Amino acid sequence: MRTNRTRCNPLTSKLGRASAFVALNLVLATSAIGQTTTMPLSTIEAASIGGTQQTQISSFVDHWGERAASADAQAASRAQTKLLEPLINSRVSIAFRSSYSDALGSYFDSLTSAGDIGSTFSALRLAGELGTARSTQIIMDGLDSDDAGVRIFAAGRAGRTFRTTAANGPALPANDLTSLINKLASITKSSDDQYLISACVQSLGQGCNLPSKDFLAARALCLAAMCDAAGAQLTSGDSDLESRVRIAMLGSGAATNSLFQIGEDSTNAAVKSAVALGADMISIALSEVINGTMPSTDNRDLYISLVQSGESLLYYALRENAELKRKPVGNVQLTAFADLLQSGKDRDFRNQAALLLGAGSPIVTEFGFNDDRFVN
Repeated sequence: MRTNRTRCNPLTSKLGRASAFVALNLVLATSAIGQTTTMPLSTIEAASIGGTQQTQISSFVDHWGERAASADAQAASRAQTKLLEPLINSRVSIAFRSSYSDALGSYFDSLTSAGDIGSTFSALRLAGELGTARSTQIIMDGLDSDDAGVRIFAAGRAGRTFRTTAANGPALPANDLTSLINKLASITKSSDDQYLISACVQSLGQGCNLPSKDFLAARALCLAAMCDAAGAQLTSGDSDLESRVRIAMLGSGAATNSLFQIGEDSTNAAVKSAVALGADMISIALSEVINGTMPSTDNRDLYISLVQSGESLLYYALRENAELKRKPVGNVQLTAFADLLQSGKDRDFRNQAALLLGAGSPIVTEFGFNDDRFVN
């Protein structure tokens, strides 16, 4: 008996395969919902974060946060880099940073609970880029760490917070920014760790670049705290001169740059601190000349650099003071003390510097310094 076999219609077969292909892709697409592995620029730069964008952020953090906690060091490092990527964008928005910081909450908690150095550094690295209330607290905690390396790294991330805020706007309350500045200032007064103090001075220097239009109080507070810290270190005599000069130069360089910036303002208190640092830098060399202990012209490069930096800072601080008090800026003259020292004209240096900084001088009188503050 002959048996009829079912014959396949070529068209039906093709349609079946096409349907299976569509179904397979639908399954894959469905399984991929919520799996955001790359953050869209439109979300990173968004002025406000909507529901869909929030889902993208949460999914991205879940995906890479889980991998960042992996026992595989290489995989964890790659994931941590991916978590940083959205923040390394010159147009990252305040809204994104705020939402991203919130989404990272559980990840930060896991890093904190881990308690090891690697986790602590990972948290601090992210925190500096975020510049939010949560990230600032992480940095503050790092500054209180028992580990010297963590404290120094946290100080550096504070500086990064200032840069992030200056470039992309504030994603944290003004009080938190002030607290961070005051914390750095407090450390410079209480610590005897020169490396930590240097890190704090450098970070405060970053804060001196906050735009005064939106951050005048914070910018001025950074300038005052940095100059006060650098001046205290320079005049303390608690360490070798080179270490003290290095910190003073860090502060004076950042302060001069801040005061030099066109269109940026400061405050009377900050300018007074800048004047004091500049004058202190000159007075160190002046004391050596008065006491007859200034090295020969072949061995005084350190003093020459110190004075040169100090008189430059003093010039721009006095110009800013004149502008604040509506006085003629042209009356402020740039001194040439470093040139006098370099050429061995110590007597001229002594006479001119003492006239500028001594008891009863306009600088001492106008800013209310003690008569023997700079010349004694």
